[in-house]
Amino acid sequence: MSTYEEIKDSVEFGFEEYIGNNNYNSAQASSRILEEDWWLLNEGNFSKTAFFVCLALESLKKNEIADFLLLKLDTFLTNLEFEDYIKTDDVKQLSQDINLYKERIEKVDYKIIQTDDTWKGRLEYILSLKQEDL
Repeated sequence: MSTYEEIKDSVEFGFEEYIGNNNYNSAQASSRILEEDWWLLNEGNFSKTAFFVCLALESLKKNEIADFLLLKLDTFLTNLEFEDYIKTDDVKQLSQDINLYKERIEKVDYKIIQTDDTWKGRLEYILSLKQEDL
């Protein structure tokens, strides 16, 4: 099971690679990261929430955020009950970043990147995958 720090590192590395090297915008980088790390993403509610919070924070550093991140975070942040095996320190780190996200999203100095319905359908498919599907 992934720790919060591992998820955060994965997202930061992905942003560095896709935005820094490939000139993607934050929506494209977020999409690629979710596609590539789907098996980590789908470990449970904790990992899904952590991935989306980290993606949102990295996006907001670029003064933009994908619409699908906002939509999913609205859902994930209403259910902050995590799996029993998640360490207390990981939950604390995630909680701190959730609060940071909430502070930053209140500012209106970012652009919302609209994504098409095809991608949103693909995202639902990715979120439905199970590790047994490997």
